[in-house]
Amino acid sequence: MRETDRDASFLRRFLTVDIMRELELFQHEKRGKERIITKVSDDENWHQVKETLIANVGTGSVPIIKVEDGDFGSNRTLYLKHYHDGRDLQLEYAEHTLRHVKALWEREVVLETIVNGKKSILKIIGDSLKVERP
Repeated sequence: MRETDRDASFLRRFLTVDIMRELELFQHEKRGKERIITKVSDDENWHQVKETLIANVGTGSVPIIKVEDGDFGSNRTLYLKHYHDGRDLQLEYAEHTLRHVKALWEREVVLETIVNGKKSILKIIGDSLKVERP
């Protein structure tokens, strides 16, 4: 099967409601410092739990970030945009990524994304990550 199916296609073809119930699969989200179960694999929610799982494996787990402008503000700032799919970027990884891209670009780099439901601009200023709301 590994030769013919990617992770997502394997799950689409073979993960049934019965298997999901047997494995007690569920969906959760972070609320404050805790994780709360939001959906279980019952008759009503099993398909949503399956789709969430599929969205988080293989290339579905990699954020899509594209270059929007290589001369933003007419000062050669590299403007990147994260195409938000309902999942926020993990800020510590975004910070490391921005540091590396900035080292390669050798100028300022900004990243547009959504943080906690609000449009945000991430940038490295000095030694820290700054989150600005435009």
